[in-house]
Amino acid sequence: MMGVVENSTRRGRPSGRAKVWREAGLRLHDLSFLRAVVQGLAPAVAAQRYLPELVADARVVSAYLRRAVQVAGDILNGVGEQTAALAVTGITRSQVQSTDCESARAAQSKVDVPSLDEFAEEIGAEDFSEREILELYQERYGDQVAAAPATPPASQAVSADAVLRALGIVQSRGVVLPKPTDPCRLWFSEGLNRRLREQGIEQLQALVAFINRHGRHWYRHVAGVGQDRARRLAEWLVQHEPYLELKIAPRCRWDIERSELARTGPAGLLPASGMAQFEPGGGFSLRGSGANAAGAADDTQAIKAWLDTLSFKSPHTRTAYARDAQRLLYWAHERSKSLSTLTVSDAADHARFLVDPPAHWLCALPTRRQDDDWRPMRGALSDASAARALAAIGHLYGFLVETGYLVANPFSRIHRASSRGKGPQIDTTRSFRASQLQMLVEVVQAMSAGPSRRRARALLMLMGSTGVRIGELGGTWGDVIATTVDLEEGGQARDGHCIRVLGKGGKERMLPLQPSVLQALQEHLDDRKALEKQGLLPTCEPERTPLISVVAKPVGPDLANAAGGLSAAGIHRVIKALCERAAKNCEDPRVAAEFREASAHWMRHTFAHAVLRASGGDLPVTQQLLGHASLSTTGIYLKADMGQRFRAVLAMPLMFDRERQDPR
Repeated sequence: MMGVVENSTRRGRPSGRAKVWREAGLRLHDLSFLRAVVQGLAPAVAAQRYLPELVADARVVSAYLRRAVQVAGDILNGVGEQTAALAVTGITRSQVQSTDCESARAAQSKVDVPSLDEFAEEIGAEDFSEREILELYQERYGDQVAAAPATPPASQAVSADAVLRALGIVQSRGVVLPKPTDPCRLWFSEGLNRRLREQGIEQLQALVAFINRHGRHWYRHVAGVGQDRARRLAEWLVQHEPYLELKIAPRCRWDIERSELARTGPAGLLPASGMAQFEPGGGFSLRGSGANAAGAADDTQAIKAWLDTLSFKSPHTRTAYARDAQRLLYWAHERSKSLSTLTVSDAADHARFLVDPPAHWLCALPTRRQDDDWRPMRGALSDASAARALAAIGHLYGFLVETGYLVANPFSRIHRASSRGKGPQIDTTRSFRASQLQMLVEVVQAMSAGPSRRRARALLMLMGSTGVRIGELGGTWGDVIATTVDLEEGGQARDGHCIRVLGKGGKERMLPLQPSVLQALQEHLDDRKALEKQGLLPTCEPERTPLISVVAKPVGPDLANAAGGLSAAGIHRVIKALCERAAKNCEDPRVAAEFREASAHWMRHTFAHAVLRASGGDLPVTQQLLGHASLSTTGIYLKADMGQRFRAVLAMPLMFDRERQDPR
């Protein structure tokens, strides 16, 4: 097994000189490297092409080549192939010796050329990127390096065919193939592993998941990893997909031209040109014969008019409704139908489709709509989610009928996606226990001191003490309002702060803030101000400054707005990352599984249970804090506390005292 261990360098520096170590066996990329050298490719060029992330000068590559030769020879001698061992060591030794002689002659005839690391130390390149240092190095010493004599062909030393056959024996007897559970340290340099560990990446499967989650520019989330190294790592993972049994998403691959992706739409669903209209031509249609109040001439215009009527609803609800309608359009398109030609039978089929979609509708990896591998669904909807989607579709068709665009609503009787449940119901048991909350606190405390930890702390404290929905966290500091309240403690008024949030249906509510929560938010604000001073975030007026912001740049547009405010997707990702760390630290598999299933909404359910206990079961107060439209919805939390039910039943007197039971 070959590996590279970097000398410690300052952040942003290329690795320069490195120490090479080995354990028993060779990696598949080592054999590719050796084959390229045998076939006449310069070792430094072969290393750049085949080794996953070795960034070093020619002397490091030469040392790496010597080690690979030694291990290959040991493997061949160990299986009784002494002739093949001599062939391998002979041809690669000539390569190494030629390279060493050329380096010596160049050193005698020219000014001594420093290594890349020495050059970086010389210019004090703390603020230079890896690419910039390489360009400066090439500009100063490129002519001297280029003037070195070319390496003589390998065929002058020994038959290349004999060596390739020998390497084939090595591959069949001694090659080590990557496995998804392999630690990254077995394959990559210590410097890279240190940076990956900072992101919680310990195994190859975790690295693949991280790349697929963040896309082609995943390296922006890992300090010290530049574009070139990220590209080579991704290409190495693609080459080893058959052994890892893990796929790199097309949007993360560098070997696919983006122009080619742009020419193709989601296979099997929609043409690249977009949504074609299937207007009826004398067949069945529910379209009204006259003018309609929506002023719509086709389905697209009708849906836009419907979306305009949703302006009174929350942005989260509008997004969900639009997604449900678009999914219906895709589904109808696949059946060569339009909204106007769907029947009651189609409506029932669509309900069944939501809980059991076909494979070509699903995408296992997170993708963006503009990516080639995007699909409309990540998996089958739960009964509750499907029922909510059908409610949105029913709302759409009700509007189309009311405005005269359609004459009937085929979805009017379709309210459930399956017979497994009775429709949407709040699952209030999906909440954190006190011990789990403490584990999340410990996860945050274990984070490196800095903006990320302070934001995580502020976010957990805010959600845990207010019960806000994730879609209600897009407010600004203008929503934090100072107030004076009478707590009936000695009859004295007390100064405090509230946060104003806009909930479902555009309803506004005021939520009290604990002083410690306000302080945590203020510390997070100070970190944002530091980014503003660096020019990484736009300067905002205090009342327009996002309450929860990004803590580093760049961040994708799906995770933050133009002002740097963290989006609902960004907040979801922060909470999921904390839960994943808690799961890794958890010894109980059942609790670990709960953490991995948890989401930001669990904090809302946790708050609801906590405030009911703190208020002595005061439903009206809890209803106002949660923003429920109905008191019966809030009452579900009382019904869901199974622990209280058990305690009540176990506290009841027994009908028979066991000690006094008839022995018969």
